[in-house]
Amino acid sequence: MKKKKLTKIQRDAITGAVLVVAIFIYSLFASDSILDFMSRAVIMMLFASALNIILGFGGLRPLGMSTYFGMGSYAYVLLCVRGGMDRTLAIVGAIVLSMVISLFVNVVCLRANDDLTFAFVSMGINTLLYTMVFKIPYVGSDTGITGNVRLPFANSAAGNFYLSFFVSVVCIVLIYLFFHSPFATVLKGSRDNIERLTFVGMNTVHVRLCACMVSSFFVTIAGILYAMRNMGAFPVMFSTNTSTEGLIMCLIGGMYSFFGPILGAFIVTVISTQLSILTNYYQFVLGLIIVLSVLFLQGGLLRDRAEKDLGEPTAKEAGSK
Repeated sequence: MKKKKLTKIQRDAITGAVLVVAIFIYSLFASDSILDFMSRAVIMMLFASALNIILGFGGLRPLGMSTYFGMGSYAYVLLCVRGGMDRTLAIVGAIVLSMVISLFVNVVCLRANDDLTFAFVSMGINTLLYTMVFKIPYVGSDTGITGNVRLPFANSAAGNFYLSFFVSVVCIVLIYLFFHSPFATVLKGSRDNIERLTFVGMNTVHVRLCACMVSSFFVTIAGILYAMRNMGAFPVMFSTNTSTEGLIMCLIGGMYSFFGPILGAFIVTVISTQLSILTNYYQFVLGLIIVLSVLFLQGGLLRDRAEKDLGEPTAKEAGSK
């Protein structure tokens, strides 16, 4: 009797469940310093997964995604520290403010509906906002703004990790469902052949705008979680280096695979936080990995599986033909 193969969704569900259970079990025995590292790792996994909505599945280069990461962080901290607002209301306020700015920025960036224009206009706006928060004293200038902005039930290192972990898992599951929606199929069509999609009467600008808004929403949540972890907001959260780091995560892990950015986020976080303790040349290691990925693994570490998911032949299959 022939054994029935698992479907892709079933395989992904099993993989995701194993990862979640493994991380949760490990966290039960981890020290506060390890939990702090794990908090950053899961937040970066969410950030990379959200960014990949535009990059891997939308075909655009989001060089300014740290705009919404920083906006979520600064808006939340300012509403809590300067405005004295309740934490829950501050979260809602930060998300609403970030989404309003996201709508304006993305409408401007998508006016030409061109990848290069989108990339550099978004980066230019991001640089402008970074300079503003770096210079304006009200938002802390170059030192940022700090305060106890964690939720009351997540004030400890363990509590903050479990909050970040739970929220990130829920958001990543929602992103996965988004990737398997009919809209995502249209979005992939705009990436692969935008002329054909336009020819059949689809408004590709609106498609990409909706994708950018969804991506910005989850990036904003990642920014709020990061502000809670760091107990403050700092200019680096607005830096284009943060956007570049997210792109590198997707590049290394595999931008055409759902689990690629998650793997890439873990690798980059380990290098930037743990390897940097051991050596001052950790950036050399990261640069070497990027070069090797571009030269030999252009689809990322999860390339073969991603190509199968997209219905494209792997290198092995292409060779056999």
